[in-house]
Order: sequence, then C-alpha cells, then structure tokens
Amino acid sequence: MLTEPLFWILTAASLATASAPALMRSISKTKAIAITAIWAILTGSSAFFFGLLPALATALVSLLLGLLLFALSLVISGIKSMPNQRFEDRKP
Repeated sequence: MLTEPLFWILTAASLATASAPALMRSISKTKAIAITAIWAILTGSSAFFFGLLPALATALVSLLLGLLLFALSLVISGIKSMPNQRFEDRKP
C-alpha cells in the first residue's frame, strides 16, 4: 500500500479537498455539498482499491488537516478584523 502511487495520489487529493474550505472567503451550501461529495468519492476510492484501514487513515488525516486549517483561517481573519472593530466602537 505505501509503495502504491495511486494511494498517495488519492490521499493528496483528499487532503487538498478537505483543505479547500479554509482557502475560500465564503462557502455556500452548494460548494459545501460539492466539496463533501468529492472528498467522499476520493475516500471511497481509497477504500475500494486498498481496503478499510487505509481509507480510514486517509479520512482521519484529511479531516484533521481540514479542521486545523479551517480553525487557523478563522483565527487569522479574526486578527485581521480586530483593529477595525477597535476603532469602529469608539465614540467621540
């Protein structure tokens, strides 16, 4: 399994797909459904070709990376908007 290029291609594609929401400014329902469907197809393909354990590993790693990047993007956007909120709340 670890020497199969297809496994690594599917894993990289799954990681990229799970990371996509963190790179978008806004996420509509259609985009979220499409991203979820693509991720599920990639993970399902990994399960079909290599079995349940590699698919679970791919799913777990990609979901953890996606959640980490999403949380990081929320923190960064919050830091960027903090100076604006500080000056908007002032009353003369």
